[in-house]
Amino acid sequence: MFFINKFVNARQYILNYRANKAIRDVQWSFLSIATSSLAHLLLRIALGKELGPSGLGTYTLVFTIYILGTEFAAFGYGSALTNYIAKYKNDTSKSKEYISSGVIGSIVSGSIIGIILYSFSEFISISFFHTPEMVALLRITAVCFPFIAIQKVTLGTLNGFQKMNHFAMINILQNTLVFLISIFFVFFLKMGVTGAVIGFAVPTVMIGFMALLYLRKLFSLPSRILLVNVLKEITWFGFYLVLGNSINMINTQIGSLLIGRFMSDTDVGYYATAVVIMQGITLLPSAVQQVTTPAIATYYGKKEYSNIKKLVYATMLKIFLIEFTFLIFLAIFGKYIIVILFSEKFAPAYVPMLVLSLGYLMYAPWVSIGAIFASIGKVNLSFKLNGFCAVLNIILNILLIPKFGLIGAASATTFSLILTLIINLYFVIRYIRNY
Repeated sequence: MFFINKFVNARQYILNYRANKAIRDVQWSFLSIATSSLAHLLLRIALGKELGPSGLGTYTLVFTIYILGTEFAAFGYGSALTNYIAKYKNDTSKSKEYISSGVIGSIVSGSIIGIILYSFSEFISISFFHTPEMVALLRITAVCFPFIAIQKVTLGTLNGFQKMNHFAMINILQNTLVFLISIFFVFFLKMGVTGAVIGFAVPTVMIGFMALLYLRKLFSLPSRILLVNVLKEITWFGFYLVLGNSINMINTQIGSLLIGRFMSDTDVGYYATAVVIMQGITLLPSAVQQVTTPAIATYYGKKEYSNIKKLVYATMLKIFLIEFTFLIFLAIFGKYIIVILFSEKFAPAYVPMLVLSLGYLMYAPWVSIGAIFASIGKVNLSFKLNGFCAVLNIILNILLIPKFGLIGAASATTFSLILTLIINLYFVIRYIRNY
């Protein structure tokens, strides 16, 4: 009996430790994303007051292109490493093969995307957005891509090893530096939008160098054959994943870009205000996804399919209930929040924000487990489903923005987000039932 009790106690300790580890990971992930969102919110508030709706609109266009570019710069290698390291984290040599190949691949892909953006900066700025001052800003942005690619590989590695404290610290450091350096260049050196762009470019380069140093002990130059084989594997994985992630980003960001195309920088500033407040809805589910992604990959690798079902159902239900409460608060006090944080000039952002909130409410639970297809090896399915929704979103924005303005953009995005949830959820249920 004594040994049985000891065994039971030991088993309970292990279960509690695992549960506590999962809770700590969520806390670190939430802290990371909360810091990022808070830094961006405070920075947008400061830039809005200093630069006005027009200046904020120009900055938003450049930053949106930067965010879209970062997905292609890393080419999904970071997420691929999260998946493969979660599967092989007990095999050190195997993990090093993937990490080393991922670093080399990310430097190449990041450099290519940087060159492309630099080369097309005039066309994008003048011919598409009719904003000549964006040319220099996009060229500054192009320099960032090799460094952000290295950073994403590092974060993917840390996520795969479930070192969420290190993961969080890198993100917290970068976002803190972005905020402080941007404030310095904009408010003290009076460099306007250029200062704001330098504000996110400099920390990106700095953190990229630091990330490379962090991985040096896990890096060993692979043989040419090994490099080619591993790169093929993670590139194929990353190809669908990066397109899927970019499509998800298009679903939420295409409105800003097309408003910039069909309307004015000031209107982009209004819409950006609504969107940045909406990021609060995806704050918690995005943090949770950082934990569910490797967890699902681990369960899938061990064929513990029942745990995947429990995780998906419980996570989505809890996220929906939390976000519903947040939406009620936002509907009642949203207008006052906009005026207090930004100014009376940004009041036109309130109605688009309400329209967007409906879509984000339905979409938020999906965000919490949104990488499930990648975790179970179905990245091509995610790409196809989200691709359909993104194309529809673009078409709706093109049709609605010229006629209905900001409300048209918000309505198109909301419809697309809800459709994305419904379609993806259908296939999640379909696959889960087969296990």
